[in-house]
Amino acid sequence: MRHATLAPALTGALALLLSVDCTLAQSFHHAGTEFNAARVVIVPPGKPYTVVVTEFFHHGEIHPDGRNVAVIAQNRELVPIRVLQVGPGDFCRLAFQTLANQSAYEILYGGDPPTEKLPAWTCRDGLLLEAREFKPCDFFNLELLREAFDKAAPMGADYVDNVFQSYNPFRLTDEPFLSRYTGYMDIRKPGSYGFIVSSQDCSFLSIDDKLVASAPGRHGAESRVLPGRRKEVALGVGLHKFQYDHAAGGSGAIMVATWDTDPNIGRLQRPMPIPAEIFHAHFIGRLPASHLSLRTAKHMPDFVMKIAGEVPLPDNEVPLVGVLFRDNSVKALTMSGAKLRWDFGDGQTSDFPNADHVYLHPGLYAVKLSVHRAGKSLEITNRIDVQRPRVNPAAQEKQYSLGDYLPLIETYEPKTLDTPSLMQMVRVFEAKADALVNRAEDASQRTKAVEEDPNRRHDRLARPSSAGRGRPTQPRAAVPQAGPATESDRYLAKAVAAGRAAFEEGSAAKGEDDLLRLAQLVGPMAREQLGDSEAAFQIWRGAAARIGTAAAKAACETAAADVAVNDLLKAADAKPLLQAAEKGLGDSKIGPIAAQLARVWGDYYAATGDGKAANKSYAEAEQLMAAARPFSEDVARRGAHARSTEEFIKEKQFGRAAAEIQAWQAEFPQEKVDGYLTLLWARYWAGCGKFAQAIALGEQLQVVNPDSPYIDQLLLLAADSEMRRGRKDRALATLHALMKDYPGSPLAPLAKKNIDVLEGAGDGGKTK
Repeated sequence: MRHATLAPALTGALALLLSVDCTLAQSFHHAGTEFNAARVVIVPPGKPYTVVVTEFFHHGEIHPDGRNVAVIAQNRELVPIRVLQVGPGDFCRLAFQTLANQSAYEILYGGDPPTEKLPAWTCRDGLLLEAREFKPCDFFNLELLREAFDKAAPMGADYVDNVFQSYNPFRLTDEPFLSRYTGYMDIRKPGSYGFIVSSQDCSFLSIDDKLVASAPGRHGAESRVLPGRRKEVALGVGLHKFQYDHAAGGSGAIMVATWDTDPNIGRLQRPMPIPAEIFHAHFIGRLPASHLSLRTAKHMPDFVMKIAGEVPLPDNEVPLVGVLFRDNSVKALTMSGAKLRWDFGDGQTSDFPNADHVYLHPGLYAVKLSVHRAGKSLEITNRIDVQRPRVNPAAQEKQYSLGDYLPLIETYEPKTLDTPSLMQMVRVFEAKADALVNRAEDASQRTKAVEEDPNRRHDRLARPSSAGRGRPTQPRAAVPQAGPATESDRYLAKAVAAGRAAFEEGSAAKGEDDLLRLAQLVGPMAREQLGDSEAAFQIWRGAAARIGTAAAKAACETAAADVAVNDLLKAADAKPLLQAAEKGLGDSKIGPIAAQLARVWGDYYAATGDGKAANKSYAEAEQLMAAARPFSEDVARRGAHARSTEEFIKEKQFGRAAAEIQAWQAEFPQEKVDGYLTLLWARYWAGCGKFAQAIALGEQLQVVNPDSPYIDQLLLLAADSEMRRGRKDRALATLHALMKDYPGSPLAPLAKKNIDVLEGAGDGGKTK
């Protein structure tokens, strides 16, 4: 699949690693072992680096503790190394010491660990920050804090300029952690120096192994210097060992160590971060590693990536994450007609050399870059950790919108996505549809559609929350089953199509709980918002086929049967689904699922003319849903449902009316016997232009409760619906039935008047 690109500003956000042309005499045998892979780092002329930090993906070759890595200089001499971080995924960060008159360094990794002892680290330049997984400890005791740190699993490490951080730089998610800063201060002027620490939570600063300042316990960072917190230390010229220990016990973190260099008696200078040059930070270089070579292949595909931005979705904690992928293969591999192909690990692909991709949810993805040339294929796979980036307001980073990411997402193949990704894809299109609803051109298109098809409803309605999130929704016009008429409706149709793909043959979507949630999202969306009951039926039936858990499967079968009976008017299709749900639930017929099953059985019996069985099923459903509430509260709740539904239908907010009726009949299933709920359902269907469904409801109420006080209104509505379907004979028959069976109805005179008009007007007559 060829992908569109992200916004140009996004593409330019990544500083690409430059391919380094280097000619080391390559040998993978060193330090007593045979390594599998090699990369080269070149130190530019004139750079005074004593330590070089580099980062790369190791394609699964480096052991989690970093023991199978070595670095050799151009003269083939081993140099001291520190493997600072391995993971998440296949990320590796390492540091190595440089040698005089050596500019090229080869990183060897993979295979068995070296059998020869690697040279010890001797450089004292730089301030090293290490973070580790949190372990409970005494926040008032430095020794116990250090003991916990030494036993904790590493998160990551890197050189920093000073102790001045407000988060854990080795995790994009906020969580408790332990940290330690170690290095040497180069004091050029002897004297007394004042040190102050501030942190969230505890922190302890030691110089030359002596505690000089502390902020013990659990607390937030201090914005001012409290009495007794500033500690003076006499320091002579030379290097002084520096260590700062810290623990963050919650989601927030602050790590600060400051000093003042010329304190006067009775006056406290404003403290400042200890300058980076004090730790010789200018001797720490950051350089890219070259393209990849393997022992089995001189040239291999290679890539770099950067998390470039995120876009949150409404009422959703899971963001979309934009990632930039860039080919870093040696040019000799990719020239002369070579074809590159990316597999992003989420089922999506691209054949652009430099690809922009949007991940629909954070996670660990196995990304593969393949190069096809002269009938041969080489590929490399790296596991990358995709998380939401930290936003730095000071850097004026671009804030991305859904519009930046949407062109890419629209190219995705839904069948290859996992279930969480499909859920996000649905929400992307749903959010876009919501954003388009109130646009003037959307309203203009809808007006034109109504002119072309009078059965379409141009009235505005507020879309119910199909995901059950209970959030306020933007107005949306009712759309009949003929198809989407506007751009917003087309995006809603895209959302339904994406979700529906999970329940079709060949889908990569798995996980019963996630599949059920997806069906609960897109099933009502298709049924109530798009008016596509056939799609809703297929979604629920497909979900039932893919879900094995008895209760969840029964819920899907019941929902499919509900659509078959009440929307599609196919009672025969509903019966086997209801029977399967009944069998699946077995003896555990309690709770909302069992109540819904009983209620839909009632609808089935009503639709097939068995009033006695229908009443029995409705009564059973009511009993299963009965709550321990006072009778007065039940009356109030019924009234609230009725009034809300009346208002929504009056305002032609049909989507909200449908949601209200669904909630009403779920809470009080036996209301369908009384008849008012049924009448409002029929008005809903007529308002949506679904006249056959409105007629069917009148027939069902006659079966269930022919003495309902609302039966005459339903019959009159059914007659009107018959006329709108062009069936005058059926309309007359319905009106005559009203006159015959309910002669005392206050609507009888109106029925008689309509009969006279129809019988006297010929084929052109219409009801009044």
